Amino acid sequence: MEDPVSRISTSSITSKFEGIEDNRPDGWETESPCTSSRVDECVADRPDAQDNRPDGGKTETPTTSAGASEKVQMDGDDVPKSKMEFNSLEDLMSYYKEYGKKCGFGVMTKRSERGEDGTVRYVTLACARGGKARNRILNVANPRPTGKTECKAKINASKTADGKFRLNTVHNIHNHNLSPKKSRFFRCNREVSETVKRVLDTNDMAGIRMNKSFGSLVVGAGGFENLPFLEKDCRNYIDKARHLRLGAGGAGALQDYFLRMQYKNPGFFALMDLDDDGRLKNVFWADPRSRAAYQYFGDVVTFDTTYLTNRYGMPFAPFVGVNHHGQSILLGAGLISSEDTETFEWLFRTWLECMDGIAPKAIITDQDRAMKNAISIVFPESQHRFCLWHILKKVPEKLGSYGSYKSGLKTTLMKCVYDTQTREEFENCWDRFITTYNLHENVWLKSLYTEREYWVPAFLRDVFWAGMSTTQRSESMNAFFDGYVHAKTNLKEFVDQYDNALKKKIENENVADFHSFNVTIPCISRSPIEKRYQDLYTNGKFREVQQQLARVIDLDPVLLKVDGTVKTFVVEDEVCLEEFTKLVTHSVQFSQEDTGAAKCSCGLFEMRGIVCRHIFAVFKCNGVKSLPDRYILDRWRKDIKRRYMLIHSNYDTVHQREDSIAYSSLLNICYKMITHAAGSREHTLDATNKLHAMIDLYSGNLDPTAHASDTANVTATVGSSKQVLSPHIVRGKGRPPSLRRASRMERDLRKVKEKTKRAQGKGKRKQTELESIPAADPVGAQPEERLMQSQESVRES
Repeated sequence: MEDPVSRISTSSITSKFEGIEDNRPDGWETESPCTSSRVDECVADRPDAQDNRPDGGKTETPTTSAGASEKVQMDGDDVPKSKMEFNSLEDLMSYYKEYGKKCGFGVMTKRSERGEDGTVRYVTLACARGGKARNRILNVANPRPTGKTECKAKINASKTADGKFRLNTVHNIHNHNLSPKKSRFFRCNREVSETVKRVLDTNDMAGIRMNKSFGSLVVGAGGFENLPFLEKDCRNYIDKARHLRLGAGGAGALQDYFLRMQYKNPGFFALMDLDDDGRLKNVFWADPRSRAAYQYFGDVVTFDTTYLTNRYGMPFAPFVGVNHHGQSILLGAGLISSEDTETFEWLFRTWLECMDGIAPKAIITDQDRAMKNAISIVFPESQHRFCLWHILKKVPEKLGSYGSYKSGLKTTLMKCVYDTQTREEFENCWDRFITTYNLHENVWLKSLYTEREYWVPAFLRDVFWAGMSTTQRSESMNAFFDGYVHAKTNLKEFVDQYDNALKKKIENENVADFHSFNVTIPCISRSPIEKRYQDLYTNGKFREVQQQLARVIDLDPVLLKVDGTVKTFVVEDEVCLEEFTKLVTHSVQFSQEDTGAAKCSCGLFEMRGIVCRHIFAVFKCNGVKSLPDRYILDRWRKDIKRRYMLIHSNYDTVHQREDSIAYSSLLNICYKMITHAAGSREHTLDATNKLHAMIDLYSGNLDPTAHASDTANVTATVGSSKQVLSPHIVRGKGRPPSLRRASRMERDLRKVKEKTKRAQGKGKRKQTELESIPAADPVGAQPEERLMQSQESVRES
């Protein structure tokens, strides 16, 4: 019997095929087979497909070479033919796109002409691979890929007198292979619907990464093949949406944002520092809630600038404090163009003005000379402390070349820092350290000794630090932005992300307030002292008190001497570190005249505001049952009503759609309807028909200008006539273009982590071996840092 395959038509599948291969309702029945080896892959991919065909798989399928034309057949009604008519241009394009999707080629508008009335009167739709490749790349050794093959497949249509479009000429011959399975990848078949756009907008404003948003869409659709778009299309939409709602996103957009926020929140503070040309140099802002919170928690502040966040290379400079739960709290932030004394002085003075001229009692920064000079000028009465971890992490780099580094030098240095309780002890220990290892000429150690009052714990025990000794809280705030901002983030996008961080911090505080109000941590003893702390302190701080009370049973204070009404006790405390224990001796002075007055050499209460176990042990020896009021700090109490908790900040919502509230309300109703209807096939069909009817009813009542006019009104209300130019791109003190600078120790540990991951992938290491390898922390907190911090906590406790 003669093969029925036509040698003229180029369609690949019959008219019964309505979608991709797996959706055929007729069990892979075809009226005429494909003739292309590429098109035949839709059958070859199914091992049982051949047996399901009417001829039992006996139909021969001629194949062609990669460059040959496709010669396949569809039903006559589906193949484009001359003289075919369509009611409109949209119907024509929809038909040809669907035809190309079934056959496996993309469609483009090659040419169109408009009449005097402005409407299209002639159009040419062609295969997307038609035309010549235009390689505009100068590097001929690395040409740009192209899909053009000069394919001649096309249709020409012209508008008739009655307004319809009639096909004049039709060319169905392609000079390349076709594949219906890959039709969804063609640009003409990819479209992001309005529903998906809303989901993407919501996730983007929530700071969810695009790969996560797209992954959720894939799961909801049941696979990649069921989505009519790619991840690249989603990214393109979000980039365009950001540009539309932010404009250029530079200094002008930032200025408009500040004006809007000041209009909504009278207490919102913002100041922009411009150069002579009107170009942005530095900027600082703080919301009303942060300003009010500073009155309660502005005694200790950390300040850090080791993070780059935007396309201009401007370091992010947050002011971070600690609230009554021990959580980080934002107290304002700035973006600066340089890190010199003049810039820091401007930023600190602006912050001081924002906080009504009240300077912090203590401030923690990294070891930066310009920052130190600015603090001494603007905050002369504030106690300044260098971040201890930033200093000690340089030890391997500065002293690692000495032969005795691993044989005692490093251990002796750590003892000088952590095991000395008084200034005299540190001075003596340091002298022995320098002399023993002959380090008199080491410039770095000389500079550290000169500035010892800024970083050595023995010199800082009498100052309240709210439990902080490093800028780790500032850096943890920086870590919040990782993955959400990058080297090309504009200024307005970054400020939006700052708003998200602020919202998250406020929510965390509200949750902690609820737990302290609604949940009670049981006491572990019958002590009235513990009971009082339970009634007054927040849960987070009461936990810290309990940790001290639980260790009292291990302590046995010994009376050393009595000087009038003052008793001096010696308390030996066994401290456990990561891999070893050591015995630490503390002295506690207890006054009999002033009942309950005690002072411990560990300085835990003075530095952290938590009474140490050594004082509790002495209280127990002297029969103190009632806790003196001096050991109850208002800062940690949960029963105090703080004014800043009542302040509600209105965040920027100008970029949200006008109908976002109505959309969310309708969406929730639809979820409820779907939950009830999906359980029954009858209800599902009924709901589907009704929803389609409602879509047809409401689709003609859209007002596309409503949102645009609303946005324009908001901007005009608070606009400003003075234009602010975006800043120049800056580089800060040799810092890499992203994140913080890494020390040699950090780089080595990252290499170890990479090797470990490769070994895990190959399955060549045991689990026990993997657990022994340290992993690099995202914000630079390495295992050595954890040891340093644990040693310091031992000395403070």
